[in-house]
Amino acid sequence: MKSFPSETAGSTLALHGGEPLLTATMPHFTWPPPVEGLAGKLASYVDSGLPLSIVGRSGVFEELEDRLAALMKVRYAILMSSGTMGLYSAFFALDLCPGDEVISTVYSFHATTTPLLHLGVRIVFCDVEPDTGNIDPEKIEALITDRTKAIVTNHMWGHPVDCRAIRALCHRHGLAWVEDCSHAHFARYEGEFVGGFGDVSVFSLQGNKLLTGGEGGVLLTDSEEIHDRATLLGHSLKRSEQCVKNPRWKEILRTGFGLKFRMHPLAAVMVLHLLNNCCFDWIRQRGETLDYFTRKLEETGFVRGMARRRYVTSMGAHYGFKPRIDFRRLGVAKEWLVAALQAEGLDVDLPGSPPFHRLPIFTDPGFQVGDFVKQTIDPEAFPGADSYYAGIVSLPTFTFPSDRPLIDAYVAAFQKLFHHLQERPR
Repeated sequence: MKSFPSETAGSTLALHGGEPLLTATMPHFTWPPPVEGLAGKLASYVDSGLPLSIVGRSGVFEELEDRLAALMKVRYAILMSSGTMGLYSAFFALDLCPGDEVISTVYSFHATTTPLLHLGVRIVFCDVEPDTGNIDPEKIEALITDRTKAIVTNHMWGHPVDCRAIRALCHRHGLAWVEDCSHAHFARYEGEFVGGFGDVSVFSLQGNKLLTGGEGGVLLTDSEEIHDRATLLGHSLKRSEQCVKNPRWKEILRTGFGLKFRMHPLAAVMVLHLLNNCCFDWIRQRGETLDYFTRKLEETGFVRGMARRRYVTSMGAHYGFKPRIDFRRLGVAKEWLVAALQAEGLDVDLPGSPPFHRLPIFTDPGFQVGDFVKQTIDPEAFPGADSYYAGIVSLPTFTFPSDRPLIDAYVAAFQKLFHHLQERPR
């Protein structure tokens, strides 16, 4: 097992000319890891002459969709070219129109909500819990009007939203729920996988995800109407003719609604191989490893682990690791702490996605998308999101037992930094 330097209390911060704890020649965490047998599986598929474009529901598409639908306990799964196109398909499948309103979490990766821009739907942002970053169920109801048609949520970094509360609210008001699960592969709410609670759910299978095809996504639903409209939107010709049974769509089965969102078959081969051979073991190891990282960071006295509600049975693939720091108590700016840790050789960064009310795509009329009407948003209207975003930093999602020496080095760097707080800018 690779050994790393330990913290020396008297050493100078690398930011101020001292020696960094980690150097470029030392191992760093990378994802995804090498996967035994994957290259052979991909080569075998190509060499066998199997189709590199699957226009119907057959072969590896059918096998993977059936497996995912069974795991999520839903009737339908449709493989997509990306999670973003899966979300666009989900919103389109709900037949949302200009003038309709959708209540969206105000904190997520932007693609949870940007597809709505292209449908001209009015987006109503809802604040989030300041400790989890998830949509705050207690703040949704006040936002509902007679034009509200749906709610879209994301399980941030793998922490499930309060599914029972949101399901009950949607049932009470007759609203659809789009469940973005792109951060939460196989996370569990009260023992059940997320992805089966909403009317329609979407998973991203992009390259940084634990379950990945490089690029890709999947839409899941129990609703025949949602399945049919999503299929017709991006999976025309043979697939629509094969899978859409309702006679109301007979005249457009060939053309559908004119777009193409099919996954590449090699991406499906990759996802299926990871699902069958690696995924659940990686999830177990990542959970144990990040629990260890959390305990070690908390021992420094200045870092808290990610919040975890009692209903969370598992964080699943745990897409991001975002410990919390009270920068006011610490007496330093987040930007200074991140720069100091980066100087020590750590892969640490500011979170890449600010709350939506601070993104020009949603607010600045200079960046117009179709007929979407942008709103003037009070910059102080979402204190939960601003508080959450201000208190987190991004660290690697260490996964394997072999990562523990590197974790110890990261903790040593935090200890070194906290020992030298007197050097912080004032």
